[in-house]
Amino acid sequence: MSYIVFARKYRPQGFDEIIGQSHITTILKNAISQDRVAHAYLFTGPRGVGKTTTARIFAKALNCEKGPTIKPCNTCTACQEITKATSLDILEIDGASNRGIDEIRNLRENVKFSPSKGKFKIYIIDEVHMLTPEAFNALLKTLEEPPPHVKFIFATTQPHKVPSTILSRCQRFDFRRIATRDILGNLKQIAKEENIGIKDEALGLIAKYSDGSLRDAQVTLDQIASFSSGKVGEDDVTRMLGLVDDEILFGLSGAIGKKDAHLALKIIDRISNEGKDIVQVVLAMIEHFRNIAIIKVASDAGPLIDAGSDKIEAYRQESQKFTVEEILYVIYTMSNTIDFIRKTSLARIPLEAAVVKLARRDSIVGLAQMAGKVEALGKETPRLQKTEYREQSTENRAQKTENAPPAKPGNLDEIADSWTAVVNYVKSRKISVGSYLQEGYPVNIDAKSICIGFPKECQFHKEVLESAENKRLIEDAIKGVLNLGLKVVLTVSEDVAIKGRGQNGGTEDAAGAAELADAAGEPKKEVDPIIKSALEIFGGAVAGEPQKRGRP
Repeated sequence: MSYIVFARKYRPQGFDEIIGQSHITTILKNAISQDRVAHAYLFTGPRGVGKTTTARIFAKALNCEKGPTIKPCNTCTACQEITKATSLDILEIDGASNRGIDEIRNLRENVKFSPSKGKFKIYIIDEVHMLTPEAFNALLKTLEEPPPHVKFIFATTQPHKVPSTILSRCQRFDFRRIATRDILGNLKQIAKEENIGIKDEALGLIAKYSDGSLRDAQVTLDQIASFSSGKVGEDDVTRMLGLVDDEILFGLSGAIGKKDAHLALKIIDRISNEGKDIVQVVLAMIEHFRNIAIIKVASDAGPLIDAGSDKIEAYRQESQKFTVEEILYVIYTMSNTIDFIRKTSLARIPLEAAVVKLARRDSIVGLAQMAGKVEALGKETPRLQKTEYREQSTENRAQKTENAPPAKPGNLDEIADSWTAVVNYVKSRKISVGSYLQEGYPVNIDAKSICIGFPKECQFHKEVLESAENKRLIEDAIKGVLNLGLKVVLTVSEDVAIKGRGQNGGTEDAAGAAELADAAGEPKKEVDPIIKSALEIFGGAVAGEPQKRGRP
């Protein structure tokens, strides 16, 4: 008897034997039990998860001599023929090689004939997305109103390529990737029945490598069964499949953790000389640091990582070399390396560049820590500004002491010397309020209050600053810079334009500008206060006029 590969030898023959798809088998069994079987089904999902197998079992359940039944007997003639793929009533069609309109026209002609033995004629079309648009159109009418003895089962890995007109006429079932633990259980059962000497760690590596495909795992186990006559270990599986072993992964992460670029490059040279796939190395590194990140942030990481206790402990030791931010930085860098590799034929160079970048990284600061530093800097800035403004004021008055005494009430000249500091203090807290205050100037002071005057054209500025919140901000600035607890009184004064505009933040004297305009014979242009405020804030100018120097 010829050899039968594991994927065929251990193919499920009943609904209860299907692994990892109970959400689908339950519905199909209920449909059979309640006589609610639809005329068309669409099975979608990745390769090797049981789409075609489920379709065959469903066909058995419908055409079994004891059926329709949820437990086909597998002994009657109909079941035996379906198992051997010799049934005339179950037609399996490869959509990739029978994709034209002529094949679908033949199908439309054949569906008219009754089944030869069973109760139903069942068409199983694999990779149905490969049909041409013309073939789909030819199938549409038959699919919409098929004869009562016909059932369609379509299987595909790419449902998005199936026209919506076809999808809307089918019951869709999405097959999931099979969990690693379920694949591992199946591999252990096969290894036991086949008397294969293989360690559980090696089986676990095969299950993980299969990426949710039970068929891929069974094919790999079949291949490894011929690899060695002795006990097959994890290293044997790694070498045979060309996988990246833990020694390389922990070596690279250790070099990155110690910031040893030379060591990391030596490991990459070894990887290259062994002929390993660089892309697989990068993907393995991403998963490696993913596991380290989980260990770093999860209190119980065991269920989240497919690894034994010894390896989890190794991840725990490795996680001590990195902060969470550094781990995420490594993952993002390695992910970008994949894109870099796809753009060049020299895959080794992007990986070398990535590890050198990671090994020579500076300290990576977390967002929370960065936010704390920014907040501390924000609190420190007003104090530094206050000291700086006092020093500048001290130099202007030729005083030698570092902290000059606060201005006394009634000494308006000393307050005027520090008025720019008050305005800048307000700007550091709220730039719009500071810009409005810049148009004003202290005109009077007594024991309890300070009067700030604005020119007539800045009436709008004065009104904005009249709000309680803005006044409080100005009073805080006066207290912080001048150490004076004074109430702010705002007024409009014609003298302000002449008295203080030249000293207030470098703005031009409005009255002087008006006089120059008269001397040049040009009419005065009244600017709306709101527009003037916007020009001051953003350093703009009215079209045709020179722009003032100010904020860029």
